[in-house]
Amino acid sequence: MPQTIQAVMLDTVSIQQYIYAASNKIKEIIGASHLVQYIYCKPLQSVIDEMFPKAGETFVLDHWKDNPSALFKQRDRFDVGYIGGGNALLLFKGDDTTNAAQYAEAFIRQWTKNLLIDAPGIITAVAYYATTQNELDTNFQNVKKELDKNLAENRSQHPPQSTIPRHGITAECSRSGLSMDKWNDQVDPTEQNFVSSVTYAKLKGAKQEQDDLEQKYRKQLSGTYIFTDQIDRLGQKHGEDSHVAIVHIDGNDMSGKFNKPASLQEFRIFSRDVEAGTEKAFERLLEHIVDNYGKIMKFLGSDEDSILPIRYIMLGGDDITFVCDGKLGIYFSKLFLEFFEEEHCKRGKKLTACAGIAIVKSKYPFSRGYDMAAELCTSAKKSKKDNDDESASFLDFQISMGGILGDLGTIRSKYFQATQGKLLFRPYRVTKQDQGHKKGRNFDEILLALKPLREEWPNNKIHDLRQVLTLSESASKQFVQEMKFRDRELPKIAGGDYHETLFDKGRTPYFDLIELLEFYPDFVAVQEKGGQSV
Repeated sequence: MPQTIQAVMLDTVSIQQYIYAASNKIKEIIGASHLVQYIYCKPLQSVIDEMFPKAGETFVLDHWKDNPSALFKQRDRFDVGYIGGGNALLLFKGDDTTNAAQYAEAFIRQWTKNLLIDAPGIITAVAYYATTQNELDTNFQNVKKELDKNLAENRSQHPPQSTIPRHGITAECSRSGLSMDKWNDQVDPTEQNFVSSVTYAKLKGAKQEQDDLEQKYRKQLSGTYIFTDQIDRLGQKHGEDSHVAIVHIDGNDMSGKFNKPASLQEFRIFSRDVEAGTEKAFERLLEHIVDNYGKIMKFLGSDEDSILPIRYIMLGGDDITFVCDGKLGIYFSKLFLEFFEEEHCKRGKKLTACAGIAIVKSKYPFSRGYDMAAELCTSAKKSKKDNDDESASFLDFQISMGGILGDLGTIRSKYFQATQGKLLFRPYRVTKQDQGHKKGRNFDEILLALKPLREEWPNNKIHDLRQVLTLSESASKQFVQEMKFRDRELPKIAGGDYHETLFDKGRTPYFDLIELLEFYPDFVAVQEKGGQSV
């Protein structure tokens, strides 16, 4: 009879709630993101070495990436199936005294107990499934299906208590609203006071994440550049009303792709390659920023000479969330999507992604900004589906000047709907246009139109154009004719006679162009007309 292998899936519940909604402080958000990944590192490894010790040898968590076909080589009763995307698959075997399920339960009991100390506030869920070596090798799809089913059931149950309850005699932490029970030695001595254990863990995690980033990207930083953990130090001009871009990028149709591998080995390879491609795409983005640092800072009008205008919040698997100067969000997103496609193509995979870019005031609540970025990413994915464009990356963006509340759909229907139709032309296709593919709403075409608008149209006429877009059809025609008399023509956009009528089929590209004049670097738009990217 085949030996039973107890498969255990660990999952982190409500990651976005833990990272973004619990605090508006960028340091705590960075620290929370660090802890979400950290719990599958040292806390996991310490329990493995404690339960399954091997003299002079520490368990290597990432060994499955180097040898995807190997199982139970480091330890004869335990192995890691994979780790990634906020979850982990663990495999247990029994022996003469303890069966596989008992080992699994003891492991989970100790690991979750340690998390109360190492990462308070994080909520986890666990799923079990008894399998065999043969099923892992030939029908891993069923193993994952059963684990996902069990996990969905467990996630819907009452969540466990993962923080110390508040008491009437303890003061409330101003950062988290929880009980103040930990002296905060992670800040300047003049600012030290009591905070909750959750806040303390996040601040400590932020400091560790800063050290990890400098080590991880030491080649790209070359001893000159540094990441900031202050949201107002991303290149904005000091003393001015500035914007930041909160960007969320997510791979397209990844759940279906992750369910295709027939064996654990194939799943490991796919998971490893997806993570490596995404990591490499971000490395290339960093290299691009460093190589063009002077141009970028000049465009921003910033006097920074070493702080990078970007900071990632979450990077793992097929998705990334980062924050940067508001004027760079769309630019950096486009570059990342292109690098993402290229890196996965090198690994033999046709993967694409969609980006949502929320450009908001620097002091805007971060959780709301992230929610908007996630909605914009969903909007980009919907556009991809509506256009039957399964092999392309899309992006969508929204620029908030403040004071506008509501979900994305409400904001756009209420504030960006004119007499002649929709003011917004977005979302846009980022992937290079294939031969025979229908034109229209391709981002490169929009960028090409920026140069003549920048060079040939004075600011007062651009202001008039913006105002005319909200008026009647007759006002639009009158404006176009008046500009022609002055030898000034609107840039042509494929897919309609927009330069003649401003609107075509109930949409106009010119409102987007006007916003991009401020929120897309001028040196990039000029060079892309020559078929190059900076």
